[in-house]
Amino acid sequence: MVISDFRGPVRLLIGLAFGLFVPGWSLVGLLRLSSPVLEFAVTVAVSLSLLVVVAQIALTIHSWNLKDLQVFLSLVCIPPLAFQSDFLGKVMKR
Repeated sequence: MVISDFRGPVRLLIGLAFGLFVPGWSLVGLLRLSSPVLEFAVTVAVSLSLLVVVAQIALTIHSWNLKDLQVFLSLVCIPPLAFQSDFLGKVMKR
């Protein structure tokens, strides 16, 4: 949606959901916690923490651009999520 320059309330809601869950789940999912409530809470906390740290870094180096930030986070989250889904293992078996 970011790359295609889609705008509107749908992009806002999807962007907020992405920011709240995906970065955190890409790290917390690797822990394989036993409690779903704990996984949810830690996922949101880690996501918000990562977003704050990345935003501070972007402001410090004077390259604040929300589109670039969202694309960067999407690309960084792909490898851990692919590992968790065992996509890489299935590809390597072929």
